[in-house]
Amino acid sequence: MIFNQRDDYMAGLSYFWRMADKSFHIATLHRGRYMLLLLAGVCIVTAVASRLPISEIVKILTVLVSLPLLIFCSTKWSKNNSVWKIQKGEIRIRFQNQREDSFLLEDIKYLRNVPRSGGNLVMFFFKKDQKTKRYWRNKLFEKADDLNALVHTIKQEGVEYYYM
Repeated sequence: MIFNQRDDYMAGLSYFWRMADKSFHIATLHRGRYMLLLLAGVCIVTAVASRLPISEIVKILTVLVSLPLLIFCSTKWSKNNSVWKIQKGEIRIRFQNQREDSFLLEDIKYLRNVPRSGGNLVMFFFKKDQKTKRYWRNKLFEKADDLNALVHTIKQEGVEYYYM
């Protein structure tokens, strides 16, 4: 009798697990803005340092010491956090800047997750002649996000996954 009750309990729990809200917060980054801000910042600091009447070694050190601050500022000003929802065989991505992307899970050929020093490049390749979608996940100066849970859920939906 206890064995049967436990089976019913586990079946009930698994039903609710499947019904759970499949919503994930991912710390995404507007990569174009990030690169533009970082490179422009390096150029400005270099131009200013080159005009100062100090020795060459101090100029080089000034540019090198400014890099962490430039990376921090570029990352903060390029944040574009997103919420990913998986519902009814579809992935919906809503960004902080109100842009929204969506595509069907059945159209995805595979998902590739490429780790980078400051985050991940998450790429969706499609079965049809649809252009590959790329999303930059940021790990710098951010709290932990839901990328692992998102990947797990997408794999459970039957999408091939490659971690490169």
